[in-house]
Amino acid sequence: MNTQINRIKDKLATIKEYDKDYNVFGADSHEYTIGKIVSEQEIKDFEQTYNINLPEAYVAFLTQIGNANTSEEAYANSAAGPYYGIYPVGEGLDDLGVEDVERFTSYPCLLRSDMTEEQWIALSESTREEGISDEVYYERMGNLFGGLLPIGTQGCAITTCLILTGEYKGRIVYLNEDYQPIFAHEDSFLDWYERWLDEIISGDLVSDNAGWFGYSIGGSSESLWESYKHTSQEAQQLTFLEGLLKKKELTSQLIEEIIQEIPKATELVKKSLLTILSKNAFDKAIPFLEEQANTDLLHVLQMIHWYGKDKAYWLPLLKAKNKEVMDAETYRFYSYVLVSATSDFGPLLTVGLASDNAENRGQAIYTLGQLNNKQQYVSSFINGLRDSNERVVLNTLQALSTVLDEQLLPVYKEVYQKYKESSEDNYIVTNLKHRLGELGMEIEDLN
Repeated sequence: MNTQINRIKDKLATIKEYDKDYNVFGADSHEYTIGKIVSEQEIKDFEQTYNINLPEAYVAFLTQIGNANTSEEAYANSAAGPYYGIYPVGEGLDDLGVEDVERFTSYPCLLRSDMTEEQWIALSESTREEGISDEVYYERMGNLFGGLLPIGTQGCAITTCLILTGEYKGRIVYLNEDYQPIFAHEDSFLDWYERWLDEIISGDLVSDNAGWFGYSIGGSSESLWESYKHTSQEAQQLTFLEGLLKKKELTSQLIEEIIQEIPKATELVKKSLLTILSKNAFDKAIPFLEEQANTDLLHVLQMIHWYGKDKAYWLPLLKAKNKEVMDAETYRFYSYVLVSATSDFGPLLTVGLASDNAENRGQAIYTLGQLNNKQQYVSSFINGLRDSNERVVLNTLQALSTVLDEQLLPVYKEVYQKYKESSEDNYIVTNLKHRLGELGMEIEDLN
């Protein structure tokens, strides 16, 4: 462990050089600084107070690397570390909404890394029971999150915790009481912490599409690919490929191996491989995407939207698929790509405008509002204002920004009469006021 401690110290000493602008999430808070170490006596006192034994790797960090922060900007005085940093030892203990922390931190940890969603729902459902007293609620929360030590926050009510008891002692788990817990892949606090440093140094966490640290498996691109090749279990293959997708860049040799692997893979694995290829070498993914368009149009459109440079290349495909029945998510990405593929996309929205799916109609009318010549589609906007779905009406009003056409006034009056009493937060009427304002009118003029 001393060797690892020394490696971490060396990496921390130079880590700012790899992220001078604090692009890594949370770095602008802790600024890669860390306070003084904690004495072994302070650790013993803390353990005695809470009747716990802290994991060895976490203790080594506190007693040999540091604790808390020297920067006034640091959130909750947190030391340099993933997300907003590592809490000072003993701070943030109420993050889990558990009362009587001194009792519950020593309880058995009920969480498991292989727990299914159904098992989590069954385990946590008692905390959501209606009509229970506060006392019962906190007791159940204490049992549910027993044996955990909050060590940091990711924001959005997500707490990073260290497991203190049971089979998974020393592991990191991410908690949000509304969602299933997610275990980090590393076996110890130091492994997890060093991985964070390594991914900053490699550039993986500094890149524009870095994603969220620690939710996929770590390791170098080469090691992840080798692990993928040495397992035939689809679930494991997908885990390694998810980690590979997070890498900033891949070698040309690895990309060629991925190309050779795609035809041999199962459908799910093929989709993951194609995503990685699209991200790293989009031109080489094109033949596979053109073939996949017949079976998984949504994935193809997502790849084009996220990674494709020449959207106009795909205009023939967009025209060919225009009359196909699409679910809302597929049509949403269809419209994204369409807007980037051509400036004259209005004619290709007519099918969506007439769709039986209200979400598609709403997306189509919203997209129509991005046209430079949208005033030519007043009749389509009038249909949108008369749509039976409120979201479509709202999207239409927003799309009509800067369209000054008196043909709209009678329909605006219809909209006002229909929705003026709808609710206290009436976004339709609010947007109607904006459109009338552009015409030099007020809502009272419609009475």
